[in-house]
Amino acid sequence: MFDLLIWDSNSAAPENRRVLLWRGFNTEFKKDIFSILDIVEKDKSLIRDEFVSWSYELGEKKVDNTSIKDHLEIQPNFSYWWMTLFAEKCNFSKSPEIDNAVKLIAFKRWMLSNPLKSIEIKSNNKRLNNAFNLIAKKNNLNFSSNYSFSSLDNYSTLHFIKGIIWLCLYLFKSKPLKGIGLESWQKTKSSLTFFSYLFNLDNDQLKLNNHKSNFWDNLPDRIIDQGYGLNWLHIYSPSKQIPNTKVAANIVKNFNEKNPDQVHIFLESFLNFKVIAKSIYDWITIIRLSFKLKGSLNKEDDIFQILFDDWKKSFYGICAINNCLNFNLFLAAIKSLPNQSLGLYLQENQSWEVALNYLWKEYKHRNIVGVPHSTTRFWDLRYAHDPRVHSTKNTNNYPKPSLVAINGMSQRNYFKDISYPESELELVEALRYFHLEPHTRMIKKSSISEKKDLVLILGDYLLENNHKLINMIIRSAFSLPKTVRFIFKPHPACTISLKEFKGLNIRILDEPLEDLLQDCSIAISSNVTTAALDAYFKGVPVACMIDSIKLNLSPMLEIDANVFVKTPHELAAKILESFQESEIKNIDASSFFELDSSLPRWLNFIKKGLNSKRPYEDKL
Repeated sequence: MFDLLIWDSNSAAPENRRVLLWRGFNTEFKKDIFSILDIVEKDKSLIRDEFVSWSYELGEKKVDNTSIKDHLEIQPNFSYWWMTLFAEKCNFSKSPEIDNAVKLIAFKRWMLSNPLKSIEIKSNNKRLNNAFNLIAKKNNLNFSSNYSFSSLDNYSTLHFIKGIIWLCLYLFKSKPLKGIGLESWQKTKSSLTFFSYLFNLDNDQLKLNNHKSNFWDNLPDRIIDQGYGLNWLHIYSPSKQIPNTKVAANIVKNFNEKNPDQVHIFLESFLNFKVIAKSIYDWITIIRLSFKLKGSLNKEDDIFQILFDDWKKSFYGICAINNCLNFNLFLAAIKSLPNQSLGLYLQENQSWEVALNYLWKEYKHRNIVGVPHSTTRFWDLRYAHDPRVHSTKNTNNYPKPSLVAINGMSQRNYFKDISYPESELELVEALRYFHLEPHTRMIKKSSISEKKDLVLILGDYLLENNHKLINMIIRSAFSLPKTVRFIFKPHPACTISLKEFKGLNIRILDEPLEDLLQDCSIAISSNVTTAALDAYFKGVPVACMIDSIKLNLSPMLEIDANVFVKTPHELAAKILESFQESEIKNIDASSFFELDSSLPRWLNFIKKGLNSKRPYEDKL
């Protein structure tokens, strides 16, 4: 038995102590220093399963002989529970404390084989301190902390006020979108509907007032070539391409005028007094229910201690009113849409998707299909559900799509690993990755002299991750020749200013990724960016920064552990090594993705869906 110091700080850990690093790694391999992130990775499957099980069982917890899930029924056989952050499990942005919850599960497993006498923690994270205090009490361990303890605070009123302010701003900003395309939507003759985000559009087609989404590549055009019309419901998100709702409104109006075989509409097109009033009523209802339920929650649950703020966000704040609005907007949209044979949406298991799946089936449309357009990463917990959610024995079951369109063997293996019913998976082509087809092989580096010393930086969706990546690159540059040049390709949803790259010889280019990969010696990414896969399968050397705090969300985790770097020194070494490579390594992506740009699987799937006369609940 030994005394343990939990070190949740960016400063150097003390020596001559048994230390568990809650952030960072033991890169100097010092004796008696451990990293919780390394411990997580050793038993990652069991740890992930345990967290997913905890999330499911929280919803099943009985209060007055009724589960929390059933208490939160806001429509017949639909529970608001499935729209909460506990069900969504978005650990990379909306619920960052999930990473600490997962680490805590790993710690408790590690503690079974490493008996302790005491726990001391250095952390400014109140929730984490409370959780370790509970663990120490349960295990009769001495406990000390640098933190001043108090009971779980309850800023419910503050969250409610933030929600009101957000609602007012949302309604003001959404005003230009109100009513656009409504009449065409209600009278559409098309029986296929896409639900998609209005960013990441093809710039050349946009200038011609044509809609082409890079999320869906050439699939919509091929469907139209087969003689079918399309409906599009767009979810607006500000981007450099479409910075505000006034610009967005004009763009969609132009789409409708230019393309008579398509109907384009916004989710916000359905905003009216009735929708707003019903959303506020639902919000007040779930606030009232949450007060009743919160008193029965287990305050001795160390995982819930860490995620307590997600309860407040889910029921009192911006997240709650946004969920209520999305539900009622989708209700208005799906209710007014003529009967559909097929619906396709970009699947990320966000809360609005739950509402869509429920309402689509409630109003007797046929099949709704989730399309994970990119990759499904091990630690992206949004996709990982407890197998019990697939049971249909209970009320208020999880509203899932009729089918999930998987884009290759990698996704098939992922969904098999999380016990997703194989009969509900449909193999189709990987729309985002056709540039990886064998005939698009890249040529030797040595034949393009301009490539030498050119480093491509792949931007992240989150500003915080971009800042961490840029900081590591700037620090690594001190070990690189002055001749090294950098190109930064931003993520479509996150722009970065050139001034962020202090001291680097850099340009920001928003050109197609496959073009930029032709010209670089190495591609660098955060441990979240899926674009690392594009570079890897193009044969370009890859370096992925491992975040010192967060779980490893890189799609490379299951492919090649050699691409990861933990320090600026390791990154500099990877960059210098790439300058010495003279040839591209051909890597076959077909074992990972289904690659055929002629789309035989997709088109056959669409044809079957549109010609099917079977009820909506039957499979295609």
